[in-house]
Amino acid sequence: MALAATLMAGSALSTTAHANNGDLIAARQKFFGDENVDPESGRVSPDKVILSWLSNSTLAASIAGHVLLLDTYVTRLEVSPGRTPFVIGDLVALKPEGLLIGHGHFDHADNAAYIAAMTGAKLYATAETCVALQADFAREQADPAIQGNPATAFPHKASISCNTVTTTGSVPGTQIVKLDFLEPDACVIAFRHLHSVAVPVDPTWPRAPNPSVYYAVDPRDPGLFPAGTPLAPGKSGTLPGQINIATSGSGGPGGPIPLFFDFVLREGRHFTFAWYNSSGALKEGLGSGWPNGTPADGQRITNILKSLPATDVDAGTIATANFDNNSYRDPFAYIQSLNPKIFIPLHLTTGSTFKESISPAVYGGYLDQIKRLGLTLDQWPDTRWLVDPEDYAKPIVYDIRDPRWDNPKKLPAIKHYCGSDPDDHHDDHGKP
Repeated sequence: MALAATLMAGSALSTTAHANNGDLIAARQKFFGDENVDPESGRVSPDKVILSWLSNSTLAASIAGHVLLLDTYVTRLEVSPGRTPFVIGDLVALKPEGLLIGHGHFDHADNAAYIAAMTGAKLYATAETCVALQADFAREQADPAIQGNPATAFPHKASISCNTVTTTGSVPGTQIVKLDFLEPDACVIAFRHLHSVAVPVDPTWPRAPNPSVYYAVDPRDPGLFPAGTPLAPGKSGTLPGQINIATSGSGGPGGPIPLFFDFVLREGRHFTFAWYNSSGALKEGLGSGWPNGTPADGQRITNILKSLPATDVDAGTIATANFDNNSYRDPFAYIQSLNPKIFIPLHLTTGSTFKESISPAVYGGYLDQIKRLGLTLDQWPDTRWLVDPEDYAKPIVYDIRDPRWDNPKKLPAIKHYCGSDPDDHHDDHGKP
């Protein structure tokens, strides 16, 4: 398969934090842990990959000291901390270098243009979603509720830079792009795949009992976490502190076009992790943004997933619009193709299938599905299940030099996808 390399201007993003910036230090400590953030500079430990769940499929990530947001949407984002224990100002104070948008629906791309304008972070999205994010920026820049408040107004001469990962109308799995914005510390591989979609019942899939068994909301949740003032204004008008920074692209062409991102660390044991926020029907080759696909489309994507450098951590969706018909089939197709050491479930708090507070029930169905597949313990990844709101903003830390990530089979795939031998960049491969 052809490997298209897209080289971005300014390849190495600066990791220098603003000295004595108390807000930056506090935000990074909030999401990445006091022990992992320099209390003077705000730099995050360069020998770790740290993932912090911000709800749904959104993660704050520190990769060898580079701070990113993977998606920007936050479930129940309010004017003051509530069930979600942080506010939009915390994400701005984090000063991410890059914002990676998995696809353009609201529950992934909300807040993206605003955070980019406030921080200067570069956006990475499909060409279709970049158009929508530029429109979001223009609308927000002209909004007196945003620009008339010193706390929310854009910096002088603010703009956003949206880097198109795939071209308009591209065919899923045909443009595999190497992004160099984390080099020389990490290689980032990206490609378009399939958004989830309902397809007819697959009689060959050993589905668990009626999926509605697992779709149960904890009735205590509203009382334990009463609703506060939402950040987004309502139909009746704007309350103090409210601003409209939702994306306009949810129903546009970029909405159902998802990107898959794979990260490969250059140093240590070449730690790898995958992040994606949707899972299409790979067996049929169909997605909600690819309704005329064929099994060949799904097989092409499956082949890419299997050919990537061996995956250490899979941070991917466990939800699917195909859940009522085929339960966990489509997320499992992604997991089994990647064959990771560790799986972290995403898309648990917003969407067509799962909502706040039902994560434990979803976990029960997940385990039931594994049992019905007849998988033994050594055939399935370690699972780091997430439960809201308890796991919000709790750092999940991986030492990039941990011997667990050693796998010499990674090296040919790294050379193929990243365009060079990883040892050309560093000379400490395999050293603790």
